[in-house]
Amino acid sequence: MIKKTLLAASIGLFSASIANAAVVYEKENASLNIGGRLAANMNSVFAAKDYDKPDANHKVKLEGDARLNVDASSTIYDGIKAKAFGEWEVSAESGNNDHFATRYAIVGFDTDFMGSLVFGQTESAMYKPLSVTDVFIDWGFAGTTFGDLADGGRQEGQIVYSLDDLNGFSFGASYQTASLNVVSSGAAFNAGYKFNEEVFPIYFGVGYDTYDMDYVHNLDINPTNVASELADKLSRDSFGFGFSAGDVEDGFYLAGIYQYSKYAKHNGLYLKDTNSYEVVAGYAVSGFGFLAGYENRHQGNLTLVSDIVLEAKYNFNDNFLAYTEAQFATGKTDDKIVDGEKYKVTGHDLFSVGLQYNF
Repeated sequence: MIKKTLLAASIGLFSASIANAAVVYEKENASLNIGGRLAANMNSVFAAKDYDKPDANHKVKLEGDARLNVDASSTIYDGIKAKAFGEWEVSAESGNNDHFATRYAIVGFDTDFMGSLVFGQTESAMYKPLSVTDVFIDWGFAGTTFGDLADGGRQEGQIVYSLDDLNGFSFGASYQTASLNVVSSGAAFNAGYKFNEEVFPIYFGVGYDTYDMDYVHNLDINPTNVASELADKLSRDSFGFGFSAGDVEDGFYLAGIYQYSKYAKHNGLYLKDTNSYEVVAGYAVSGFGFLAGYENRHQGNLTLVSDIVLEAKYNFNDNFLAYTEAQFATGKTDDKIVDGEKYKVTGHDLFSVGLQYNF
């Protein structure tokens, strides 16, 4: 898993990779680290990454993937560093792709007292208050609308400012340029407070984001019954709240989030407001870790997500771990409504057993 290191507000996924990264170069206030991971998973039919391919053979599969990251920094003035981080992922040829996909690509500045400013592909400032439930290795974090605009919410064209650990307070802001297919512009903000960090850390955070989309015109469908997949064609504002207590890697951990997303009406086309929430509880000791979570997303009277996620893992050392994860659908979810007809999709249970080596 990736933890907070470069930008605790928005680049919060890096530390597991960086903690085990190999120092390639370190001299006179400049450093270069290489890290990454290799993983192999035995996935059930519906967990297999290529299940949705038209020609998929729909069988239990052993699938692999690899990640490589580069972390560099150098001092340019007293108290100011230039920082860069890039991470790429490639799946095995039998998986859903056989080419490198960029997860992160940022470059910018990190200061001792004024926070950090970076440019590139990463999460927006909205991520920090919602990230408290993004703790599972394979699944989870599907209840929010955060990832609707880009894979995992890692959006390109970001300008992200972060000020962390100011007597326990943290602040973040980001601006989204017109780099995504449907986004004309966007912005996000967060504020949080963490206390009792030395004994049993407790965190409260709030966030807001807004996006101006490229609208879809001349749709041949009833505008009052818009399918959920058209959400990325409408302007959206969302408000989020996150809470966590404890350390997910040591002892007890409890976290929960709530997000409210409102879509603007344009030329008679609109979506109903979305309510999302997730809760997670876990315990970790002596290399063992256990997590349980529930995620739910409602849009009007439609249930789009309703899942229970379970995970158990064992860290043999700082580099190598084994784990198993399962996602159980709690029932049928409403896929969409078109022309007054409601379509239901039976949720699928997912199972995975994996090995992961981080370096």
